[in-house]
Amino acid sequence: MNLNTKITELSRVGKVLERKLKHLGIETAEDLLFYFPFRYEDFSQVTNIKDLKDGMQTTVVGKIELIASKRSPRKRKMITEAVMVDDTDRLRVIWFGQPFISKVLKVGDTVYLSGKVSEDMFGVQMKSPSYERYNEQRTMNNEQIKTAHTARIVPMYSLTSGITQKQLRFLMSQVVDLSQDVDDWLPEDILDTADLITLPFAIKAIHFPETKEELKQAERRLKFDELFLLQLRAEMIRQSIK
Repeated sequence: MNLNTKITELSRVGKVLERKLKHLGIETAEDLLFYFPFRYEDFSQVTNIKDLKDGMQTTVVGKIELIASKRSPRKRKMITEAVMVDDTDRLRVIWFGQPFISKVLKVGDTVYLSGKVSEDMFGVQMKSPSYERYNEQRTMNNEQIKTAHTARIVPMYSLTSGITQKQLRFLMSQVVDLSQDVDDWLPEDILDTADLITLPFAIKAIHFPETKEELKQAERRLKFDELFLLQLRAEMIRQSIK
């Protein structure tokens, strides 16, 4: 795979998704790399179930003890209910309108759940959290790739109808290492003087930052490029008028 690889060569990209990605201006791996997030949700904190509090936005990890889908008697909508257990306690989980989850997640699966905690008379629960099975974590070059949707600073992208955040992050995880093939147009002396990280590292970090500081450095580098190019363009226009 390289920067010119067509998006159709990525896993899980069919004709319908290809058309929707094209609507976003994404046709190649390079296009995807330069489709930056517009905001982030911080789920990097992992909390034991016994320590969950109402209003917390966090990640929990544990095993699925029970899971089933049923139709709500009031609203006639499908709901999926689950119970997760860790070494400290149990957590009730509910998803609305996503009955497929009970087929994706099985009893005994170790799962990451990221979302907002709420509390009622029965205790704490999570409603419609993002989920990721532990065994879905991929490896590349014998190194484990960290989660893409949970237990990290999670990128959020502008979407079009028919594409989900999870789909786009899954595609991004397939191409993000190609960032090392992007040429850095800034010379090393400018990078050193301005205390900037390299463009390849900035692109990788803007999609999947390991820390808040890493994200801050990536945003600073990309904003520098944007301002520098605007100034360069303005100077070229002034020179052409003379």
